[in-house]
Amino acid sequence: MTHQEIKKIIKECREETKIEFTDKGSFFSPRFKSINHIEVGRSKIISSPITIILEFFYVVFKDLRNLFQKLQHFLFPRGEKCFGKNRNSTIKGRVTFAMKNGHAKPIHHMNIEFWARTWRLQWKKLGEGITDDEGYYGIDYDRSVAKGIFVLNLRMEVYQTSHIYFKDGKSTAHFTLFEKKWVRKDQLRSDSFMLENFRLDYWEYRADYPAPRVLIKDREKDAPQYYSQARQDALAQQFIPYELTKAKHLELIWLNSHKINLGTIQDDYPLNLSRCIEQKLPGYTRSDSYFGNRQMNGMNRSSFLPDPEKAGHFLVNYFGACQYETNEIYALPGAQIQFKLDEEGLPSPVKITLTGRLTALEKDPWKKRTFTPEDGEAWMQAKRIARVTGSFSTEVDDHFSGTHLNTEQYAIAAFRNLRLNPIANLLLPHLKEVVLINHTADKILLKDFLSNATALTEKGLISRTKDLLGVQDWKGFKPMSPISTAHEVAKADHLFWKITQDYVNEFIDSNLDEIKNFWLEIYRFSEDLLEHSVPVYLADVDLEKLSPELKDQSKERLHYYQFKYGFVPDLKRERINGELKAVSPITTNKGNEEISQEDIQNLKDSCVYMIFVATYLHTWINEHQYDELGELLFNGVGLRYGDGENGLMAPESDLRIAPAPQQATEMLWFVNLLSRTEFGFITRNEEGDVNPVFSKMLMENKEAFLKLDVEVENIESRTNI
Repeated sequence: MTHQEIKKIIKECREETKIEFTDKGSFFSPRFKSINHIEVGRSKIISSPITIILEFFYVVFKDLRNLFQKLQHFLFPRGEKCFGKNRNSTIKGRVTFAMKNGHAKPIHHMNIEFWARTWRLQWKKLGEGITDDEGYYGIDYDRSVAKGIFVLNLRMEVYQTSHIYFKDGKSTAHFTLFEKKWVRKDQLRSDSFMLENFRLDYWEYRADYPAPRVLIKDREKDAPQYYSQARQDALAQQFIPYELTKAKHLELIWLNSHKINLGTIQDDYPLNLSRCIEQKLPGYTRSDSYFGNRQMNGMNRSSFLPDPEKAGHFLVNYFGACQYETNEIYALPGAQIQFKLDEEGLPSPVKITLTGRLTALEKDPWKKRTFTPEDGEAWMQAKRIARVTGSFSTEVDDHFSGTHLNTEQYAIAAFRNLRLNPIANLLLPHLKEVVLINHTADKILLKDFLSNATALTEKGLISRTKDLLGVQDWKGFKPMSPISTAHEVAKADHLFWKITQDYVNEFIDSNLDEIKNFWLEIYRFSEDLLEHSVPVYLADVDLEKLSPELKDQSKERLHYYQFKYGFVPDLKRERINGELKAVSPITTNKGNEEISQEDIQNLKDSCVYMIFVATYLHTWINEHQYDELGELLFNGVGLRYGDGENGLMAPESDLRIAPAPQQATEMLWFVNLLSRTEFGFITRNEEGDVNPVFSKMLMENKEAFLKLDVEVENIESRTNI
């Protein structure tokens, strides 16, 4: 069959396997409390009728409480007017981040309001202000009003920018109360009073993770931001059927029931792309053609490095367990695949080289085995191993590290620093919520799933994420270049990148004066990024002290990662506390000198990169996971050694190397969660938080995206699952 005929069948199967959510549920339908209650193992889903009734009354209580609060706001509104005629007294203070290493960094441009509440529960605004560049504020107020006999109490309030919304083409910041401090009337004895400083745990960095992560002690109470109710509702509608499927499987496994096996587990989840294609074209999904097609344009979106030893050939490298901590149940050999292009421009595998242990009894982690299509059944088995190692690498290296954690480091720095600068309106809608889903992923992905379904332990996974962040940088990045006319993912990359460039350039040029006016925010944004960036991968390693094998592997990884992630090794990079930082500074100008064209271009380039990674790049990998990982015996994130003589070199029918039933249902549950519970899209703009200019520019290119198998309506506006 021709490439176009096969594409037609694949397109038909994509339509057939598109999951629809039609069940709106009923009163006694199971439900989630929130995204925070997602669990890999025993679920926190509410399913007991008694619990559902109790939960109903709790929800009613919360609704009544919210209604009462709304009634209070209605009866005792907070007006914008400041009370008092003789505003000749001043209350002063400072807002800083919580003390760290004996030093408290100032928080600039935070909104401050001084309020009085009367005995009749009415609110009177006494004054308002904003912190200066060093976190100081001074609010003029009428002391006679503040100390009036009808005033019950006084308080100073600090507000954070929680959301950016767009209406009629204009952006509006939404502020929420972050911290308050009571002021006693007897403290206001003079015309000038210095209030105790606010020291805020505001978007603080974690100290227990080797990469920049936000500190969340209690995800229900002290997270820096929260999901909207609409996002919670979308999850409940879309995902509860799969949650119940997993719960049934885990119960049967616990009962040691004969009714549960990999076949029944597979059949209980929706049909995926590979199974659908196999029904229409038996044997095709195991062919070299499909293998190459999915490596190029599937979830993996592989990077094809020109083979330096053979002209016209390309190499794809998936690095396995490497030196990271592992268990003894799962294997994770490295896989290098050599491709050549067929007559339609699609990659055809020529050779697969596996490096590492394939059986539990082997001890040599450096043993290499090479397979070609002439090896028959062994070639089929080698392709399966390469698929699984590739899926693991895509999930950990590209998806979690390259999009989730990569976006989080920009999100923390942005929400800590961007407020008055128009760049806040450009970036914050695309950077929100990522820290929330990443916090959930710490447990359900790293701790509970991957560490039990792959070769790497939780410690090994965390170490690997740090290393992969060491080759992620905005400066010098460019989307991958197409190697043929069939390289659709690369062409889609360039199309989205170009549209985002035009959007960012137009936005910055139109708001340039205001951007320059509040350039200090850009400087401190850049400073936070740089200070907390991980070191460049291998920059702190003396390669000469490594074994010859590890040295060669480390150099090979560095070279391939630089190519894959567009990391430019020759850039001049900053060194802080002895570490050569991976993320380049956007600017070193604090705003007290003329802003250079280089600074402006750096800002444009970094903004394009952030939006690209947080939206389109994450969407591509996330949306295609069920396509590739929805068939248990075909693909996955881990293969067990088993107890067979040949270990991993076994047919698909050998269930000793396949995932165990618990990990099998958890994997299908997981990829459904990631691929099918999305909310927050650029063009749909469900919450009005995306600039309509950006949505319009994408919709104008809808047909161009469709030709590359991308539905523009499905490109997410942020990384929230």
